Amino acid sequence: MAELYATGVSRILYKAEGFATGKTVTGYFWNPSLTKSALQTFTELEQGLYYLDYDFTVTGTYLSLFYENSVAKASGVFRVTALNDISVANIIAGIADGSYDLQEMLRLMFAALVGKSSGGGSDTLKFRNSADNKNRISATVDSNGNRTAVTLDGS
Repeated sequence: MAELYATGVSRILYKAEGFATGKTVTGYFWNPSLTKSALQTFTELEQGLYYLDYDFTVTGTYLSLFYENSVAKASGVFRVTALNDISVANIIAGIADGSYDLQEMLRLMFAALVGKSSGGGSDTLKFRNSADNKNRISATVDSNGNRTAVTLDGS
């Protein structure tokens, strides 16, 4: 089953039998409430590969039937899910570990990897943010350098 992550226009590719060129490739789509679309006509891309930009208007499972020169040749199933508002910002803002989202985790990692640090050789290590105006990580360590307490500020 093809997985489509959002409603809207998606490109459907179809390979003609034997990669035959010059075919008239058409198809019907049935939406989740089993309403049949008008006959859709594909455009030949190259070497027996055809495409159609189809507008999947609602979420759910779509069925399709494809024709080459009016002869039924293949069927397809497409699942459209409700992820229209997915964006990198939404992914980063999602909780990734405990109560920390990915953006907070990236801030903490950046501080630990490249931020200014202080307290080396003492019992309290501190790692600063890139603006050098906040401790992102404060760690209490024992005589062997093992962390015994850690305070994190990923905000």
